[in-house]
Amino acid sequence: MVRAAWARLPEPVRATLPIWFGSRVAVALLALAAARVLTSAPARNAPGLRTLWDRWDVGLFTKVARYGYLSPAYSDRTEVDFPGLPIAMRIVHIVVPDWIVAGLVVSFLAGAVAVAALWRLAADEVGKSAARFAVLSLICFPYAVFLFAAYSEGIFLGFATASWLAARRSRWWLAGLLGAGAASARISGIPFGVALAVQYVASRRSAGLPVFARPALSLGLPPIPVLAYLGYLRIRTGGWGSYTDAMRDGWHRGLDWPWSGWTATWASATDGNGASTFVWFWRGELLAVVVGVLLTIILLAGRRWGEATFLGVMTVIMACTNYYASGIRGILVAFPLYLMLARAAARQSWVQSVYLCTGTPIMAALVVAFTQGQWVD
Repeated sequence: MVRAAWARLPEPVRATLPIWFGSRVAVALLALAAARVLTSAPARNAPGLRTLWDRWDVGLFTKVARYGYLSPAYSDRTEVDFPGLPIAMRIVHIVVPDWIVAGLVVSFLAGAVAVAALWRLAADEVGKSAARFAVLSLICFPYAVFLFAAYSEGIFLGFATASWLAARRSRWWLAGLLGAGAASARISGIPFGVALAVQYVASRRSAGLPVFARPALSLGLPPIPVLAYLGYLRIRTGGWGSYTDAMRDGWHRGLDWPWSGWTATWASATDGNGASTFVWFWRGELLAVVVGVLLTIILLAGRRWGEATFLGVMTVIMACTNYYASGIRGILVAFPLYLMLARAAARQSWVQSVYLCTGTPIMAALVVAFTQGQWVD
């Protein structure tokens, strides 16, 4: 019966679920092992899995899921966190009583969707063998710790990759609906919505079909969650600037010229007296902008207009602030990167070995850092 049920699952699920599940077990065991070998505290006081993954912004998402925004129950400016993940956590909480565990379940399920859709996207282009590497390159991305934790990257990536797969098949209403899901989770949903529109125009023209047709109306779906969220904050606060106010008051961030943000971040990244974890964090943010620019150029050269738009607009957004932050997580959800790596590995087999041997140890180190309460991003 089990074999028959497994055989009925879609091929992308059968190809990726064992890898995804096994990688989650490996990450969990790594976190537990590190918590026990990196301390001299009594063994009975060793933290469990739930405690290890209740770090940093996990607490903020949990507060929103439990109490909503602008609640008297807490003072954090959580308006900067889009509602997609908290809503999903609240739904899962119906059957999973613990809020932190509910967040981990959401990330696991969303990640399972993301790797299956990514596999299908890559397999359609370069075959099943290279598609497997596309999945592994995501799992072993240095900052892939945020695909395990209750952060919004997993749910965004799940919706975005599934939406792009639907767009590849010209199922535009499904693509728009899934794109709306992505836009509900992260600000990255804004460049993704723009990219979806560019992909629509490019594909319709390539197929010799009229651009102004009924499917074009589906492109109006991704902006709806963003507008609805801003409207909700407007009703609650009486102004339209709640998001930017929260970014400024809670994180001292605001819009600025890219070179101003680069200068400020460079100063922090080269501060020899700064805490090592933070210095490397700033260096990662600088690298994220550089990688975003390079990927955009490569995608434009390959005439991949939709994917280039996603990377380009996202890079502009993360660069036009007074200092860089969370950009490396933007690169984490840049699924065109993994498709690009799959294409490269299909041509040159050494790409896979070099990437996995380089990325996996860094990813493991950052899992340990995150679960030990050290700043990662």
